[in-house]
Amino acid sequence: YTAQKKNAIKIKEEKKKYIIDTIVLDAGHGGKDPGACVQSCQIQEKHITLEIVKEIGVELEKLGINVIYTRKDDRFITLNKRADIANSNNGDLFISIHVNSISNSPRTKGFETYLLRIGKTEDAIKEVEKRENSVIDKYEASSSLYEKLSKINATIIQDANSKQSANLANIIQKQLAQSINNKLDRGVKQAGFQVLWGVTMPNVLVEVGFITNKDERKNLTSKKYQIKIAKSIVNA
Repeated sequence: YTAQKKNAIKIKEEKKKYIIDTIVLDAGHGGKDPGACVQSCQIQEKHITLEIVKEIGVELEKLGINVIYTRKDDRFITLNKRADIANSNNGDLFISIHVNSISNSPRTKGFETYLLRIGKTEDAIKEVEKRENSVIDKYEASSSLYEKLSKINATIIQDANSKQSANLANIIQKQLAQSINNKLDRGVKQAGFQVLWGVTMPNVLVEVGFITNKDERKNLTSKKYQIKIAKSIVNA
């Protein structure tokens, strides 16, 4: 009887590993780091990402899921601190929300979901990677992220979660396409986003649209559109 009881407990613990009950939501940028901005920086990425993240959180909590936020207001959080928050709360998934921009192509629009790839990055997305990682040089006091976690360790961690991260990214893209517009689906891509470096659970970074596109900017600042994005990600 004792052996059976121990075995039942062990099975229950093993099953729990595969249940998604804690999701970490990361609103890109914040505080002194506005992220991408337009119109003399009156419209800022940090505000849009926070509003979308809060909407995602509301919907997830309705489903009984424990939601952890890296930030719930307009404050600056270092990239490695975001990973620390996720890991210390034993998150099952990490979803970072961002808004894209491209200065020389105002017609470019659409949404894309990124997986972490450390090292070689395609030329077409180097600019996105550079912009999202620029917070380290601009606002973070030291290179503690580099000191804390080597590229080798980050690669090992990411490899362990690569399949689940890829599945999540593909499902998010599919749900966004169904809800918003198939023509705006820019696909799943890979880049060396440092906000994902130390995260020890399946993780993705979603660029929900281009702030530099007039039509998308109008949508991204609309509560109705923000809710539509949030519900798509929750469905995924």
